[in-house]
Amino acid sequence: MKKYLIVTGTVTYAVKGKVILNRKGFKAKVEKLTEIKANQGCGYAIAVTGDIEKIKELLITSGVKIIEIIETK
Repeated sequence: MKKYLIVTGTVTYAVKGKVILNRKGFKAKVEKLTEIKANQGCGYAIAVTGDIEKIKELLITSGVKIIEIIETK
C-alpha cells in the first residue's frame, strides 16, 4: 500500500487530521518535514496509508487545510 505525506502547514491541522483519520480506521501519524519549501508553512504533515481519495474527502469535509500531498515509498 502506498504511503502519503499530507502537508498541512500547521501542527494544529496535522493533529486534527490525524485524529479524524485514526477514528475512521486509517493508521495516521504527525510528522515534521525535514526539508521545508516556502509554501509548506511550518512543515507539518500527516503520514498515512490507504485510499488517498477517501482520505482527502474526510480531511476536506472536516475543515483540514491541505497544502500538498506527497506520495512516498
